[in-house]
Amino acid sequence: MTGTLPDGEARDATRRSGRRLACVVLNPSKQQATKGVCAFITRELRAAGYSGPLWLETTPSETGATQALMAVASGADLVVAVGGDGTARAVAAGVSRTGVDLAIVPLGTANLAARNFDLPIGDLRRLLRVATHGQGRSADLAWVSTKPLERESAEQVLTPPPGGWAKPTLGREHSCLVVAGIGFDANLVASTRPALKARIAWGAYALAALSNLGSPRMDLELSLDESVLVAKTEAGRGSTGVGDGGGLGDSAAGTGDAGRPRQQSRGAAAARPRSGAGANSPPARDDPDQGGAGAPKRRTEHLTARTLLVANGGRLPGGITLLPGARPDDGVLDVAAIDTVAGLVGWGSLARQVLAPWPASYANPARATGRVVQLRGSDVLARLSAPALVEVDGELLPPTRDVHVRLDAGALRVRRP
Repeated sequence: MTGTLPDGEARDATRRSGRRLACVVLNPSKQQATKGVCAFITRELRAAGYSGPLWLETTPSETGATQALMAVASGADLVVAVGGDGTARAVAAGVSRTGVDLAIVPLGTANLAARNFDLPIGDLRRLLRVATHGQGRSADLAWVSTKPLERESAEQVLTPPPGGWAKPTLGREHSCLVVAGIGFDANLVASTRPALKARIAWGAYALAALSNLGSPRMDLELSLDESVLVAKTEAGRGSTGVGDGGGLGDSAAGTGDAGRPRQQSRGAAAARPRSGAGANSPPARDDPDQGGAGAPKRRTEHLTARTLLVANGGRLPGGITLLPGARPDDGVLDVAAIDTVAGLVGWGSLARQVLAPWPASYANPARATGRVVQLRGSDVLARLSAPALVEVDGELLPPTRDVHVRLDAGALRVRRP
């Protein structure tokens, strides 16, 4: 990690001058992180009235959270994360619950955080305009933890990727700005070639997806805390978005496998949780461990899926909006259990439901061969029957049978257009 922190006298001088201090946390491994780009960022921050900026570089062992914590301790009013999604989520962890504004300058491949915060990807001048003059708006931050496998199981499935497993961001948890994926989604990340990413950007993920169409189906038990949805309903602030089939509010009305709807409708989608050989699962039940007045209202489902997504945002590269109702500032996690049957027919069915230019519109899984079950909650626990890979904002975690995702609503202030 490089950079010089201002001493106490320098910080006092900054306060007396009335100029705000900006800090830039840079991932120097990114090809676009050139001297010219860094010089431009410095000029724009100074022109906007910021002192400094203070520059801190990430390293493989210190990916941004520590640098952000140091910047906050030094009196920074603005911390700018310059790099990919891994840098953005690490820096977000460092500024979480501090009240210091976070700005994101995306230099990665997928740039999921920037997409879901409506940032002008690829236009550095406009990005810096948002960073310096954008509105600092409340946003949520998710935290992901996994349970290590027993030694015997670990020896059979643990094969670290070339760059190694992602290390916890703070404590034992991994910060997550956009999505945690289990199964097919994580396998896709694992098989995407870095050299190809450098050549064709996010298209490398599309090619990797084709090679992972045979990813195994997972049997899992999913438990969600729906207390926040109940509270919002009781407060009269809108629908929970959860219907009898576990559909997601703000999702499009399904029209079947053959085509797309022309209109969006609010309310539950027709998707129903499914289990085993395709029979409808029993009605959702409260967890038996959660008892007593005021206890969290938990919903439990037994599902079969090729991938499970726990998301804080629904936008992907290529104009795909996988989860139309997911927002990074709505105080709730959006969960999608995605399954396919009948080989390529099922994947074709799924593609028709999700591909651009329309936001995804899911068919009733009782009839579709590409099946998506949607749920919402503020705390999600997934227990798998067999170990599976996990990815968090594009970074890999070791295979596990237990994944816990909790949401810290309103933990961030992110500069947005």
